[in-house]
Amino acid sequence: MADVSPDSDSPTDRGQLLLVTALALAVLLVTVALLLNTAIFTENVATRETTADGRAAIELRGEAVTAVDDLIETENRVGGGDPGDVESAVDAMGPLVDRERARHGTIGNLSRNGSATPGRLLRWTNPDTARPFDDPGASWRLVDSLAESRAFTVELTDVRSLTDPSGTVIENQAFGVRFVNDTAGNRTLYLYEDGGRLIVERATETTPPSQQCAIDAGSGTMTVDLSGDRLSTTETTVDCYRGLWPDDSPDAIEFRNGDAADGTFSLTVDDGAVPIADPDVRDDPAVYAVTVDISYTSQDLAFETTVRVAPGEPR
Repeated sequence: MADVSPDSDSPTDRGQLLLVTALALAVLLVTVALLLNTAIFTENVATRETTADGRAAIELRGEAVTAVDDLIETENRVGGGDPGDVESAVDAMGPLVDRERARHGTIGNLSRNGSATPGRLLRWTNPDTARPFDDPGASWRLVDSLAESRAFTVELTDVRSLTDPSGTVIENQAFGVRFVNDTAGNRTLYLYEDGGRLIVERATETTPPSQQCAIDAGSGTMTVDLSGDRLSTTETTVDCYRGLWPDDSPDAIEFRNGDAADGTFSLTVDDGAVPIADPDVRDDPAVYAVTVDISYTSQDLAFETTVRVAPGEPR
């Protein structure tokens, strides 16, 4: 009988070879998938950690700026506006920030960048007592020779009502705040009540009054935040998206038709400005601004920024 050996190229052998190859490929693909998943997981964790650090850095910046902002305004309001006091306070805040961040395993730093900038704070002599804006006359210049100004608010307890206003009536009878600019031209905001609403209209030397903003008068004081572009009452706040502050910084600020409104005001100006010399206007030293360096360092993030803090500067 003849010896018959198996055919090495039989269908059974080919099937076994294909099965082994398929298993090898499967193992290889699973290995690659595991490696990819590991890489993706690692990247996601790193991204989450970096994002968390980024949020912490931004929070530190916001908290530091808010603290210095409050420090400046408190000093101006009750401390006589001494730049040296603000500088000392900022210097004292630095170690506190560092100590607080160390508790979270990171490094935080707040330091002063140069000296605080002096300024002037202008208000009524009795700053919390409302009175007509007609001193020293119906129309008068509050401050001249301006380079910088910020935090300009007018709080109205009473304002003239115009039931059928026209351009001429508004300009002659409504209380106004004029921003004088010797190069770009003057811009005046007129404020009056109409139908239970406080209306703000803008006029220039070449355009008649047109409405910029309005708010329901409500009860109590109506606040016009000129540098912050908003109106507010005890009930609500309205953002004036068309803007109240002029695009070009004013050289001087005037009140117009001051007998048409009662209220108070507050304005911080640069130290070189020339306020009116009038017994009813209080002119106090103030801190205009201070510049600080803020940094945040963790294992995954290094963040540094320099911020000039000047509360209420026009947006």
